Amino acid sequence: MINYRIIALVLSGCLSLTACGSGGGHQVDKAKLQDKQEDNKNQQEEITEFTPVTVTSLKEGVDFPIGVAVPAGNYGSSIMLSEDRQNLAIKHFSQLSAENIMKMDALHPAQDSFNFTDADNLVNFASNNGLSMHGHVLVWHSQTASWMRSFSGDKQAWIEMMENHVTTIATHFAGRLKSWDVVNEAFLDDGNYRSTGESGSIWYQNIGAEFIERAFIAARSADPDAELYYNDYNLSSSAAKLDAVVNMAADFKSRNIPIDGVGFQMHISDNYPSISTIKSQFQKVVDLGIKVKITELDIRMNSAETADELTPKIAEKQKKRYYDVVSAYLTTVPASQRGGITVWGISDIDSWIIGLYDSPDWPLLFNAQFEAKPALQGMADALAEFK
Repeated sequence: MINYRIIALVLSGCLSLTACGSGGGHQVDKAKLQDKQEDNKNQQEEITEFTPVTVTSLKEGVDFPIGVAVPAGNYGSSIMLSEDRQNLAIKHFSQLSAENIMKMDALHPAQDSFNFTDADNLVNFASNNGLSMHGHVLVWHSQTASWMRSFSGDKQAWIEMMENHVTTIATHFAGRLKSWDVVNEAFLDDGNYRSTGESGSIWYQNIGAEFIERAFIAARSADPDAELYYNDYNLSSSAAKLDAVVNMAADFKSRNIPIDGVGFQMHISDNYPSISTIKSQFQKVVDLGIKVKITELDIRMNSAETADELTPKIAEKQKKRYYDVVSAYLTTVPASQRGGITVWGISDIDSWIIGLYDSPDWPLLFNAQFEAKPALQGMADALAEFK
C-alpha cells in the first residue's frame, strides 16, 4: 500500500529547499542571484562622462583601406573648402569616396559633355596627400541626369549610351582610382530587380538585367586595374536581397564577367541588424571568394527620436556598436578578401541621416565641432586587435 502521508511529508520538505538540494546548493543559487542583481544595478547607473579618446590615427598600421566619404565641389560642407575636414581626412583615413560629385548627373550632365573638374580636384587632393580613391558610382537608377531620363531609343541605343557613359568616365580616371562602385542598388529588398514603379530603374526597364554585366565589362575594359564592386543597402540584414546579389555574382564568375567584390553600405542603427546576422551575411560573400567592402557605414543612434543631444550613455553605446561591427568584419572576412571599411561622412553635421529623418542624430565618428567621439575609439580598438 502507498503511504500518501509519508510522500506528502517528503514533498513538503523538498519545497523548503532549493530543488530538494543541500544547503550548499541553495547558497550558490543565492550568490548567483545577488551577482545578477548587482549587474543589473550597474547597467542601470547613468554614465555621466564621455570616455576619453586616445586615437592618434585610425588608419595607422591597417593594411586595407580605411575610408571616408566627403562632400566636395561647391557644396557648403565641401572638403575642398574646409581645413577641419581636410585635416581629419588626412590624419585618420587612407581612402576617400565622393558623396555626390562622381555620380551620374554630376559627371555627365549633358549627353555630349562630361564635367570632370570637381572630381579631378578631389582625386588630385587625395593623391597629393597619400590617399587612394574609391569611385562612387558609375551606374545607378537615382541621381541620373535629366537627359538620361528623357532618352529615347531601342534597347541597343540604350546599351550604347550606357556603355559610353561607363567607358568615358572609367577611362578618364584609369590608374588614379583604387576601386569603383560599378552598379548601385539594382535589387529590391525582396531580391527582385528594380523594374517598374517609382523604385524602378531606367536601365532595367530599357536594357533588362544584362545592363549590370555590361557595365562591369565596360568598366574592366576601360580600367583593367581598378577593383569592381556591386554596391547596395540592407545587404547586412536582408537575406533575400543578398542572396540575389550572391547568385548574380556567382553567375558572373562562372561566365568570366569581371566582379571583384560586393559593397555593403551598412546604414544601420544602434541595435539592428544583430552582429550574428551581419557576420552570416558577410560569410555568404566570403564563401564566393570575392572581396567584401563596407562602403557607407554610419550608425543611427536616435531611431526612437527621443533624444535631443548626444549623451555619454548614447556615446558609449555607439562606441560599442562601432567596435562590434568592425570586429564582425575582421573576424569573418579573411585578410585577402578585405576591400576596406568606409564611413559615410566625417562630422555629424554632414550626415544625411539628420535631413532624412528630420530629427537630431549623431551617426559618425566626429561631432559638429570636429572633435573625436568615443565611436572613433571603438573603431580603433577593434582595428588594433588585428594589427
